[in-house]
Amino acid sequence: MTTRVLITGVTGPVGSFLADYLLTLPDVEVHAFKRWRSDTRPIAQLFGRVAFHEGDIEDPYAVAAAVRAAAPDRIYHLAAQSYPSASWDAPITTLRTNVEGTVNLLEAVRAHAPAARVHIAGSSAEYGWVTPDEVPIGEARGLRPASPYGVSKVTQELLGLQYHDSYGLHVIVTRSFNHVGPRQGDRCSIQTFCQQMALIEAGRQPPVLSVGNLEPRRDFTHVADVARALWLLLSHGAPGTAYNLCSGTATRIGDIVELVRARGRVPVELRVDPARLRPSDEPILRGDNTRLRAATGWAPQIGMEQIVDELLAYWRAAIGGQ
Repeated sequence: MTTRVLITGVTGPVGSFLADYLLTLPDVEVHAFKRWRSDTRPIAQLFGRVAFHEGDIEDPYAVAAAVRAAAPDRIYHLAAQSYPSASWDAPITTLRTNVEGTVNLLEAVRAHAPAARVHIAGSSAEYGWVTPDEVPIGEARGLRPASPYGVSKVTQELLGLQYHDSYGLHVIVTRSFNHVGPRQGDRCSIQTFCQQMALIEAGRQPPVLSVGNLEPRRDFTHVADVARALWLLLSHGAPGTAYNLCSGTATRIGDIVELVRARGRVPVELRVDPARLRPSDEPILRGDNTRLRAATGWAPQIGMEQIVDELLAYWRAAIGGQ
């Protein structure tokens, strides 16, 4: 029997890797909802293999039409304004996209696919400021978001759980920590380090790697591992439940920089760029993935050395092709 899957936000790094992964599974038919103006380069490999439905997540009619046409058994809701920093400049846009978009999807599911299993992508930003004695962060810790983005993700989660409780929809929420991989752009710290190294190697930047605070430790998971976890969660997770989606390990940012330097083809100097320093930085963010592991048997397979190797190759190819 074929499983029909609908992904919103397919042009993002998690969405595109999830689609790639689903296409390797037997008897899975993939549908994707995307904005007409989205950059399609990250999903070029999907054309002819995935059924696309165009529209805006803020348009309830377009969302309903996509859900009705896809008739999905599973839905992965990844469409969002996904940058915490941008949410300070555009709080209303962030709330509208993330909150209204989620309501539009849940209403469409209620009307046209009430038996579908639905995943809603939350964020570790829901936890807000965390002190070292609260690490590793478990799902029982209270939510106190410290940005408009974090507030929007808490609201998305509560909406999903409310629709589960009120209407019996099969909704599962993930609180995702840092995801990293190709197709992500240059907003993530690891991406900026690898991009700079590739520019330096190509002679397009002086041999100086600009960095910020090197002491914080962060929990990173490769997007391919994330894709596996999402499939397993809708197979085995308990509806009406939130799960941390994280590696369970925290890597010091300075150690990542040293991995990039060690793998670089030319020697580089490090220089702290004041623009990369934040007014405050949590010393450590590490999630507890015990609940996820217990429900699914999942474990991350791609470590930091492989992540850096892959991103350096990605940026060398991207910059070499410019």
